[in-house]
Amino acid sequence: MINSSDYATFGIHNRTERYCWAVYHILVLLSSLIGDTLILYASFHPSAFKVNKVIVTVIRHIAVADLVTAVFSDILSGAVSLIADSWVLGDTLCYVRVYVGYYIYPTGNYLVAALTSTKFLLIKCTSRTKSWTPLSAHLICGVIWICAGITPILMLAVDKHDIQFDYVVYNCDYKFSDKLMRKVMKPTISFLVFIIPNIVVIGTTVPTLSYLRTASTSARRVQRPVPWQGTLTVVTTAAVFCFSTLPSAVYYAGSVFVKYDPSGHFNLHFQRIAYFILKINICSNFYIYTLTIRSFRSFLRSLFLRVTSQTPAYLSEGEDEDEDEDEGEEEDEDEDEGEGPQEEGN
Repeated sequence: MINSSDYATFGIHNRTERYCWAVYHILVLLSSLIGDTLILYASFHPSAFKVNKVIVTVIRHIAVADLVTAVFSDILSGAVSLIADSWVLGDTLCYVRVYVGYYIYPTGNYLVAALTSTKFLLIKCTSRTKSWTPLSAHLICGVIWICAGITPILMLAVDKHDIQFDYVVYNCDYKFSDKLMRKVMKPTISFLVFIIPNIVVIGTTVPTLSYLRTASTSARRVQRPVPWQGTLTVVTTAAVFCFSTLPSAVYYAGSVFVKYDPSGHFNLHFQRIAYFILKINICSNFYIYTLTIRSFRSFLRSLFLRVTSQTPAYLSEGEDEDEDEDEGEEEDEDEDEGEGPQEEGN
């Protein structure tokens, strides 16, 4: 039987607040299930993502990680627990939620870091990255999927049963009940899961922004389209990633220095907010791609028309318009991935 933390101290006693958080989890769940499924489906259609195929492969892996998080980690279970005001899914799913969560979050974070790093290398080292293929991206992502198992393996080795239902986050979580575990494992998790990916994301996104500024100046000088689209997608993804993960990094790192007070603002309210904000990263990619990638919007529009059984003539007309729009986009992406470094050199 899974133990629970003290409801009187940690529980959300205001029913309206608890239901609002439950609705938030449900919206994240639906956004991830629908959005990431569409992203995954679209990634197998060349016309959907008219960006470098290596980038598309990494996007595919991120979509899979987000779907696993939504279903098997803490989104679905969090929504159910907030509605029921307790853990009702059984002991087995409690263990699954904890260890899948501590595995899939590092995976997703490092995949986003791989996305920003790949974009940076594609525009800075064009000659060296010409030989990169989708298989290369699969191998890199495969290494990330394997190495992300370090965190749950460490936790299993120390004490695999140190788990409880935590009313702070309304989910099963690792307790870190031992004082040494709190002082060592929490900062280690913060460093491995949050700090390193954020350093990589920021360290590769800032130079990418610098490239965009230089490339824009060069493009205007020769009166050519500004290659903003692919870069804007990666930069927006990085911004949302940092916004959603940095609070958790602060919590895990700060727990070493802040005196442990279970009912204090840091260990109760800040931890809860940081934990819930982390969910934004799970559902945001669909909206980012829809806003920043014209070919993805066109693909969704044509898919919607097919699903709603529009007449073939209307479909054909819409696809022709989409192709006209995408011609300019292809030129943008070609400059972004290939000609950018040459302009920068000039």
